[in-house]
Amino acid sequence: MIPLRHPLLPRARTFKGGLMSLWSLVLLLPPLSLHAADHWQSDAYLTQSFFEVAMKQEYGHEQNVRFSRWQQPIRLRLINEFGDKPLQAEVVKIQSQHLASIIGRPITLVNDNANITLIMTQHSQMASWAKRTMGQDASIKMALKEGLCIANFATNARYEIARATVIIPVDYSRAKGRFLDCVVEELTQVMGLPNDSDKVFPSIFNDNSIDSFPTGLDYVLLKLAYHPALHPGMTAAEVHAALPEAIKALRAHREIAQANQRVQVNSLKRWAGL
Repeated sequence: MIPLRHPLLPRARTFKGGLMSLWSLVLLLPPLSLHAADHWQSDAYLTQSFFEVAMKQEYGHEQNVRFSRWQQPIRLRLINEFGDKPLQAEVVKIQSQHLASIIGRPITLVNDNANITLIMTQHSQMASWAKRTMGQDASIKMALKEGLCIANFATNARYEIARATVIIPVDYSRAKGRFLDCVVEELTQVMGLPNDSDKVFPSIFNDNSIDSFPTGLDYVLLKLAYHPALHPGMTAAEVHAALPEAIKALRAHREIAQANQRVQVNSLKRWAGL
């Protein structure tokens, strides 16, 4: 990601959901084995996957990336200006509470004083909303050009996520059959896992994956991001040193072995009957 400058928020990362990634290389996935269902549960795969989605930065400047996550209470405001407003509000409520239950942080829906703003609008209004809420950085312009829906978060001096914005074009995403994908992926990414990668499978962070809802692997990546062994501001080396303790603890509590089942509890997928 290219840092965006803001007088109160020194760093920002911009990313987008949709059919292709702005920065990831298209890599061929290895053939699936008979153990494909749990290939991702090894320590090595979880570590690699975490680095792919949490510690990479656009245009290859990964060496300067610090780990970021929410520390303060999360307050989510929905600007619901287009589409089936009651249905969209319900979808956002269910997805946000599902994420809150996984990361162990409350996410409160508010009308003001929000630190996450989710904008449901028309495709024709995306650029205007992005200019007002995200600025005009080159990465944002590229995301608007190539992305289906976009998101951005900014961190404070301690690398804690301080604010985030998600913009979803209801008309365009529904026409593409990707509305729920946008809600799920973008809200999940602003929890501190902003990057897509073809190396992470099965996952909503893999644009070549068929998964529209969080997988067991995504569940574990979120659990790792909010494990006490990790904290905002960690360098890549510090994260690498801390992950074994976090993975060991999750494994002891069967969070990894039962991830495919636990990720479905109170999920949007269950709500949708899928």
